[in-house]
Amino acid sequence: MDNQEPIPDGMWEIGETLYYEEDIDLLLSIQKKPSGIAYVYLEPFLDIEKYYGIIKKLSEAGIYQHMYTNGSLCTRENLQKLGEAGLNELRFNLGAVKCSDKVIENMAIAKEYIPMVGIETPMTPEFYEEFQEKKEKILATGIDFINCAELHFGEDNINNYVGERMYMARRGYISPLWSREITFKLMKQACDENWPVVVHDCSNHTKYSRELNKNSKQGQPFGSTTYVSEFDRFLPHLFLATLEDENFAFIEEAELPENLKLENCLDEIDFLIVDDEDEMYEDFFVEEDEEEEE
Repeated sequence: MDNQEPIPDGMWEIGETLYYEEDIDLLLSIQKKPSGIAYVYLEPFLDIEKYYGIIKKLSEAGIYQHMYTNGSLCTRENLQKLGEAGLNELRFNLGAVKCSDKVIENMAIAKEYIPMVGIETPMTPEFYEEFQEKKEKILATGIDFINCAELHFGEDNINNYVGERMYMARRGYISPLWSREITFKLMKQACDENWPVVVHDCSNHTKYSRELNKNSKQGQPFGSTTYVSEFDRFLPHLFLATLEDENFAFIEEAELPENLKLENCLDEIDFLIVDDEDEMYEDFFVEEDEEEEE
């Protein structure tokens, strides 16, 4: 919440610009219609009554719209109003509420009024276990899809996972190795058990490809992408757990160049640690310091 710039009351952020609802008609009359609109960030159901009007206006213009929610504030009344306004798709972050029975019931209600309803949640061991316990009830809601999002880290959550085996995808997102593995387990289970839903692999590679596709359709230069790291500098210590895992097999290995061997780049590592109080680097050299004291 602290990292989100407040949006003035009565305004909407569209294309990184703020507009009033009455501006939508002007936008639609001048600019090319978008292929779709997603309502993202924070929880829309905190002020869901503010969404009905703009959803209706964009629906009448023939624009596909989908919304994200944790589902805890859904009611039959507000779900019906969203459906009547023209919302095409509602995605539930079921992992955020630990597969709550109330939210599972809300997914079933949503299917009565909204054409496409599904789950989109980061793949974690906790979610996998909770899903398995309530699998039959979840699938019985009639949802259309499960988007298995590969968990990736940012400054807000990285310190909860230091010590986990991680990798960096295309010099962008940093993720734990187990997140994609959970996706594969669910996809195989869906095939073996013939689930009546579509299971999507929303991996870092998928997100990378999506950004390339989006930019090409927006007339950006060839090869342009907005897929970048969530961090402003490289964090080498995050990958120590992977490198120290004797059971982790690399597809291909090569001898490190002399200038990248640890003993030859300590000065560069010291330079990366720009602030001794930076929580991201806390305990980075604890073992080394303790050895020196001994």
